[in-house]
Amino acid sequence: MPENDLKNIKKNFEKAKKGDKEFFSKIYEAYFKPLYRYVYLRIGNKAESDDLVQDIFIKALNSSEDSASYDSSPIIHFCNVARKSVLDWNRKRRRVLMSHENMENYPDEKASKTEENIKREDLYNLHNALADLSDDGQDAVIFKFMNGLSDEDIGSILGVSVPSARRLEAQGLILIRDILKRQYE
Repeated sequence: MPENDLKNIKKNFEKAKKGDKEFFSKIYEAYFKPLYRYVYLRIGNKAESDDLVQDIFIKALNSSEDSASYDSSPIIHFCNVARKSVLDWNRKRRRVLMSHENMENYPDEKASKTEENIKREDLYNLHNALADLSDDGQDAVIFKFMNGLSDEDIGSILGVSVPSARRLEAQGLILIRDILKRQYE
């Protein structure tokens, strides 16, 4: 990320932390989608994900950490808060396997009902395959392939070295591939 972009992001983040609604809105728009995607894939419940993401924004902006603690950008800070929040949520609640009824439906206007059912089934199968990974493995795969974070950022969030982050990503993909391969055979 260019140095000027990083400075602007940190400046916006600091203004949002001080209560500036315009900058909070900019931060929210920039980070909502990757955080929501992460939380939803980890807990699998739309209503709980909505609530948890709101809590994550509040926790991240109210934290006493200064901008130097974000490593390379505030996304690291948000992902750290999100990861801790999901782990806390999982500790407080027993894991519930997702059923077809509580999977979020993403209708596609152009898709036929058959295509929608296939998409829903694929999402369901992917979520179940992800659930078989360790917490770190799930996080590494989601952060890398769903949110496009770098290996360095993932290592920072997980508290592991870059090679360890890469290993978690690779092992996760191999396990997911094997699980999905068995399901579709």
